Parts: sequence; structure tokens; C-alpha cells
Amino acid sequence: MTAPPSGLAGLLLAVALLVFGTNLQGIVLPILGHERGAGMLAIGLFSSGWSAGFVIACLSVGQVMGRIGHRRAFLSLGLVSAGASALLAVFHGEIGWIALRVAIGFCYGGLAAIIEGWLVARAGSGSAFALYMVVNLVASLIGTLSLDAIGTGGATPFLVPAACIALSALAVAVGRIPAPATPAPFRPRLWLLMRRSPIGALGCVVAGLVTGTIGGLAPVFGMMDMRDMGSDTLMLAANSVGGAIATLPLGWLGERIGRRRVLAGTLALGLLICVPFVLIAPLSNASLIGLMGAFGLVQYPIYGLCVGLANQDMPDRSPVHVAGELVLLFGLGTIAGPLIGAALLVRGIPALFLAIAAVLLVLLLAIVPSRRNGS
Repeated sequence: MTAPPSGLAGLLLAVALLVFGTNLQGIVLPILGHERGAGMLAIGLFSSGWSAGFVIACLSVGQVMGRIGHRRAFLSLGLVSAGASALLAVFHGEIGWIALRVAIGFCYGGLAAIIEGWLVARAGSGSAFALYMVVNLVASLIGTLSLDAIGTGGATPFLVPAACIALSALAVAVGRIPAPATPAPFRPRLWLLMRRSPIGALGCVVAGLVTGTIGGLAPVFGMMDMRDMGSDTLMLAANSVGGAIATLPLGWLGERIGRRRVLAGTLALGLLICVPFVLIAPLSNASLIGLMGAFGLVQYPIYGLCVGLANQDMPDRSPVHVAGELVLLFGLGTIAGPLIGAALLVRGIPALFLAIAAVLLVLLLAIVPSRRNGS
């Protein structure tokens, strides 16, 4: 077995700390907002604001790295994000939280881009990148499940994420992994992407809409129905585990029988899973946890299948540039999803999942003529 590149452990430690802190914060804020009487629109903006910052980072982080280098860019963004996270404990107003979430989302987008580019340049996109994805998932799950132990009282749920994000910056600052060459500035060509791979482009927007809605609003599902914190965290963890179980097998299957066919089947399954959300209210704790886990089987693979489809449709274009454009479309979806979902969630979970089913159906119907035309 080939030895891992020098310093890779430090980079993966930074990933674990960053994802743990960011995921914990993303769950805590909607719950606290609901407990403190924030409107559903404001709760949606906690997530949409983060996504807006993330999208801005996708367009500008290359210029930051070009000016100060990978290591200093990571350290700077990490410390700014940690400071903004700590300030959430000081500013209790909705406007202050939304503004800070934009800043934190910008920092996270930059940090994620730096880590992934650094990792691929140094270790390739094979086993090392798979290990990165495993670390990402495990840290996300631990962040979700730690909410029971940390609680939502006092400053602790704000300061723990802030400390973890600051430590992630420290791990990179003292690590020994060499920095890669600075990438060329990212210039998206979205019109070309949408013209040559309409299903890939539309699918990434749909994936962003669904993931942004679930990620931003699911933490308050249980609070709306007066459920305990344990049920809420298990529901969120089950959703992540469902995605982890399905993503790799469906990606493998798509390479063998066709990504459009697998995507169509995934969307059809998603429509079936939405039915009990729409028709049965309220759901029992066990039913909600199980259904959210089942929905994770659909929710997360959509993006990966559409990324593969877009690259399949445009073999002559750089996969790095296509990936940047698809992340941008996904980010735009995550901005809109929580805002639209918040307006629907005031009418209850069934209304929200009825809209999600409609979005999945639109993508499914778009796939049918493309398959007939052989595109």
C-alpha cells in the first residue's frame, strides 16, 4: 500500500474539526431561533444567508489564494469564521445572526474549496479523497449527535463550534503538507453548461433546493410537534446515514446502466417517500426518523449523479471548471430552498413535502424526453 502523503493527517484533522463545528452550528441556530420566537422566514434566512456567503466564496476564493497563498488564506478565513461564530453568542437579534451567517458561509465556502483543491492536488482523487469524504460524514454525524450533550442553553453551543473552527485553522497552520500551485481564477460559463447538459444543470439546482430546505428547516420539525431533542438529532443523523449508504452504490450503478436511468429511479423513489409525509400527520417519532433516513437515500445521491451526468455530456471541458459551475448552481438552490420552504412550513410538514415532491417530479419529467432523444 502506498504511504499517505506527508501532512495529510493534519489536513484531515482540519476537515473533521471544521465540519463538526459548522454542522453543530447549523443545527443549533434554527432550534434556538424557534425557541426564542423567531419567524419562519428568519429561520430560513439563517440557512440561506450561509448559502449566499458560500456562493460568493465560490466566485472569489481563487483571488484570495492568489494574493496570500493557500495556508495563509485558510488561516485567515478560519479565524474570521471562528470569531463570527463566537459573536453569535453576543448578538441575539435575527438581523445580527443572519449577517454573521453570511460571513460564516463565505468563510466555509473558501475553506472547503482550499481543502478540496489542496487534497486533490497533493493526493489525487482516489483513496485519499474517499477518506476525506468518510471523515466529512463522520464529523457531520458526531456534530449532529453531540447536540444532546452540549444542549442549547448559554453560550456553549456557540463557543464550541467557534473553538473547533479555530483549531481547524491551527491544524493547517502547523501542518507540513506542501501547498499546491495557485489555481487560475474561476469564470463560470453557466449558459454553456445549461445548453449542453440541461439535466445535469437542472438536477444540481434541484439538489440544492431539496438539501437546503431539509438542512435549514429539518432541525425545527421536531420542535414544531413538541418532540424531544433526542428524536430531533436522531432524525437528522438518520438522514445523513441514508445518504452515506446510497451515494456510492448509486454512483456505481449509474456508470453501468446509465446515470439518467438511475436518476429517474431515484426521483421516483423520492416521490413515494414523500407520500406519507404529505398524507400522515403527525408522524410518530419512529416513523419520522425512518422516513428521514429513507429520504436521505434519495436526497444526497441526486447531486452526485448530476455531476457525473454533466461531465459525461461535456467530455471536452475541464472537470474542474464544470465542478465549479455545478457547485455554484447547487449553492444557488440552497439559497432559495430554505426561503421557499420557510413560507410553506408555517402550514405544516405536509405542505413542505408536497412542494419537495413537486420539485422532484419536475426533474423526473425533464429526464423523459432527454432519454427518448438519446441525449
